[in-house]
Amino acid sequence: MPPVILIFIAIVIGFISPAAFERNASMALEFTLKYFGWFYTIGATFLLSFCFWAALSRHGNYKFGGPTARPEMSVFNWWAISICAGIGIGIIFFGVAEPMAHYNSPAAFLGFEPKSSAAAEHALRYAFFHWTFHTYAIYVSAALCIAYTYYKHNKPLKVSTALHPLIGDKIHGPWGTVVDGLAVFAIVGGVGTSLGLGTLQIGSGLEYMWGIKPDPLLWMAIIMTLSVGFTISSYTGLHRGIRFLSEKNILIFFFLMTFVLVFGPTIYILEMSISAVGDYLSNLIPMSFYLDPMGDGAWLGSWSVFYWAWWLAFAPIIGLFLVKLAYGRTIRQFVMVNLIGPALFGVVWFGIFGSAGIYFDHFSGAGISEFIEASGKEVSMYALFQQLPFTEVTNIIVTLAIVISFITLADSTTSTIAGITTTKFAKTGKSTEPPGSMKIFWGLLMGLLSWVLLTSGGASALQASVIICGLPILVLLLMMVAGFIKAVRQNDEV
Repeated sequence: MPPVILIFIAIVIGFISPAAFERNASMALEFTLKYFGWFYTIGATFLLSFCFWAALSRHGNYKFGGPTARPEMSVFNWWAISICAGIGIGIIFFGVAEPMAHYNSPAAFLGFEPKSSAAAEHALRYAFFHWTFHTYAIYVSAALCIAYTYYKHNKPLKVSTALHPLIGDKIHGPWGTVVDGLAVFAIVGGVGTSLGLGTLQIGSGLEYMWGIKPDPLLWMAIIMTLSVGFTISSYTGLHRGIRFLSEKNILIFFFLMTFVLVFGPTIYILEMSISAVGDYLSNLIPMSFYLDPMGDGAWLGSWSVFYWAWWLAFAPIIGLFLVKLAYGRTIRQFVMVNLIGPALFGVVWFGIFGSAGIYFDHFSGAGISEFIEASGKEVSMYALFQQLPFTEVTNIIVTLAIVISFITLADSTTSTIAGITTTKFAKTGKSTEPPGSMKIFWGLLMGLLSWVLLTSGGASALQASVIICGLPILVLLLMMVAGFIKAVRQNDEV
């Protein structure tokens, strides 16, 4: 199994020589972001345009599974799973940290003084840009292309299936193996590094709340707990584990947002968020194409282009998972629930948490920026809730949200990876589930990968390696889109 071999090689190299691994991976990443930033920029915006075209064209009426297909879950369940499996862990980690970063160190080409009123007013612009419409457009593009061929032509539920309109049955040969292997390597590495980040955040939370000093033994305990949690959830299947956890997680998200809105600077949050929406929309097209031609492009490389590459690395597997939720829904409904819905949620989330963090730093001198600089981004959410009442309770709830968010992300990817690396499935209603043994294997492998990377210091190196995968995956997505357009025109679905 080539992906497994590559992953084990990465683990061994990262453990034996983390410094060399990180140095070479970082050089490759820097080269990719510097010389192909323009390609990522155009590609991400093109995929957003493609999603809107697919939804608004006559092809938007096509129903996955056929005219008589009926959905297997409610719109709310569907939407909750889409959010939690896509950006749940990320918005907790960056909900306060990224707006604060843009407030403290705005891009030079914007011309704002750090920590100035102008920097504060425009800090949410790029947070919205990085975490809303473009993000989910990348996921949904992959999902639409795979779903159409899977449901319309009854092809295997694999990433390579989307290339069938272009290369036909060659997807069952070496080309398909390479495509699926690339997707598996990228997502396992991505989830492994995400689990590492989640472990650091939980560890920081335990130290923040109870003074428990993080160390490799604590990291192992956290990783084992998370790995057992998402493996069990994945083992129970889509319609039990992840559905239950996503419902509870989205309710926790709503509670946290409502709590900050009510007990925080309510009027400021509302005014800042509404103003930021206007700022984002009025600058959406310029931001989507701007590449800092008169500067060195370093800021864009470390933020926007970095994010596009990261989302692209996740896109094939997240898209493949979203395909499972598409049965009985039209293309238009799919775009609404998996792109528009999560994007609007992201706007509200970053609007509330980003505005509150900036307010306490700018007007109250809370020192959140200094705390983040000293202790890392993983403490940013805890630092915000320190400024609000009932801190002991809310910190526990934040930690619970982190745990559930990661479990839902890893649950969805574990199940999906198990599916594309096996030929045996169990039928559950209209859906199919891979064997539990495959889910357990991949769940334990990702947990092992995370612990080795954390203890060896190679997490950033593997993250760089994963993001480099974003470049060939962007090429793959563009081919998938071409195949989708060819297929729907040939079938002339109305």
